[in-house]
Amino acid sequence: MLQRLRTGPTLQTDPELRAYRSLASRRAIRVICILLAVWLVLDVISVATGALTAPNNLTFDLLTILLISLIAGMAWRLTLWGNTFLAGHILATGITSFAFANLLVTPESLFINITIFLVPILLAGTIIADRAIYFYAILASLGTIFGWYQGRVLLLEPETLFQGQLAYLFIGSQIILHQGLAFMLYSLAGHITRSIERLRKQTEAMARLAHTDALTGLANRRHIIEQLEREFTRAKRYRRPLALLYLDLDGFKLINDQFGHLFGDEILRNIALSMRAVLRTTDLLARIGGDEFAVLLPETTIKGAVGVATKLSRALAAFGANLSNTIPDLTFSAGVAQMRFDDDSIDDLLVRADTVQYQAKAAGIGQIRSQLDISQLPLFDEPQATAN
Repeated sequence: MLQRLRTGPTLQTDPELRAYRSLASRRAIRVICILLAVWLVLDVISVATGALTAPNNLTFDLLTILLISLIAGMAWRLTLWGNTFLAGHILATGITSFAFANLLVTPESLFINITIFLVPILLAGTIIADRAIYFYAILASLGTIFGWYQGRVLLLEPETLFQGQLAYLFIGSQIILHQGLAFMLYSLAGHITRSIERLRKQTEAMARLAHTDALTGLANRRHIIEQLEREFTRAKRYRRPLALLYLDLDGFKLINDQFGHLFGDEILRNIALSMRAVLRTTDLLARIGGDEFAVLLPETTIKGAVGVATKLSRALAAFGANLSNTIPDLTFSAGVAQMRFDDDSIDDLLVRADTVQYQAKAAGIGQIRSQLDISQLPLFDEPQATAN
């Protein structure tokens, strides 16, 4: 039962919209509590001055204040749980019930009661924000008709409000007010929902653009650096292996010069697809330059990373074999580095990967070098881990 109270349609909405409705719910509850406190103070003053002489009315007021306070407390708890949908219905239903009860107890206070009927409509429009707004608007109109009928039967003001054309004008204007207010609030809620959804989609699109290479659809330099920061911290904390590859296509400039950049761009897109196909889902392939790529390999030792570089080289060769014989063979020079547990930051890992990649480039086409090939960097113990 508690789990049901903690869930509701609101939880399936956009987080920003949910936060907005939660804020609106909390503010509405605060306003209701303030009004209840003012009402209680006025009753106390009335009793002290002798202005309130009907004990039944005082009992009704105190009981109403208590009940609405309990309803507000329940709505506050539901709001904290995230179920503002149910909280809004509880508040709106409670205020509507109070307005109907007040019509029975104090029918002469018709103008006050019909004003109270506006509150559930406002609550529904602000917190619930769906077609339930019209439900509470219909209840408000029915309450107005009921109040008028009761006043007419009791002949509270027979020559003014409750008889003749003025009565029909009064009822009609109230119905128009209720339904018009419901329509405006429903339209406003829909506009807010659409605006937040549009902003969310724009934010997601901008985030994708900020982290994605526009040509290949791979991660860009910014994204892989951010991910490397996270993986570096995790690997240091738990003493897990982490490897990084730097790949530089050999002689790709010749393809651009001979066949044009549009053709070269198409080749790059297909190279990206071919290499990504042989990687794990946990690996991150990024394009960091014109014909330069990087691969982040969590939970991978330097031996496993060399194996990954070999698989990528084979995938690139297989793709190149399907191209025309006039296109040069597709190869890359790779630098393989693994995080050392005495590294202070990712810069240490990046420098090693760049250094060995430069050595591979200098050694000729299609070469793979690792940091173990750099004599000034001593070997280190590799933790046991499952490599690619």
